Amino acid sequence: VCSSDLRNVRDDVGRSASFRILLFSDEFRWRINSYRQLESTDAPAFTDAMKAVLNDAEEVICVGTSSEEMPAGASMEAGVASEEWRAARRAEQIAVWVRSALQKPTPIRKLNAGFHTPTTAGRPSDTSDQRRVVIILVLDHDEGTNIDEALRTAMQREHDRAPIFETLLTRYSLAKGADFRWVP
Repeated sequence: VCSSDLRNVRDDVGRSASFRILLFSDEFRWRINSYRQLESTDAPAFTDAMKAVLNDAEEVICVGTSSEEMPAGASMEAGVASEEWRAARRAEQIAVWVRSALQKPTPIRKLNAGFHTPTTAGRPSDTSDQRRVVIILVLDHDEGTNIDEALRTAMQREHDRAPIFETLLTRYSLAKGADFRWVP
């Protein structure tokens, strides 16, 4: 797991929040069409150190993504809808894994980043990098902080150091806008 700490990031009115972004290694990338395997997929083996990090968070945000590959024969509209649904399911599954590692009541939100917009004409050779497992920890925040605004600012600020942030904000169908899309 690669992590980045983003401290004292301001929302639009100046209140701050601090985050830790956990980007899981290649072995935890989702497989193509893996939504059918979600319930049977083994959870990552959270180490004691990882559990401690998760349990120190004020809130956990589980990010669901889907690659640009669509079901064969699907129209663009149906394919995008299917992949956005898959991304939501992935966010939900990550939340299940995180809940099993938590030892105290901690709010968990599920962010649906959606479908990765096409990068090339035709079928790309490898899209595994588009299906990363990402968990964002809210470490602390001022009262009344708009977490969405602060998180977007943090991701924009750190996109050179961690390209996944730029990708999340510009290449996924549901994370490009002014507001994130949350899974109920």
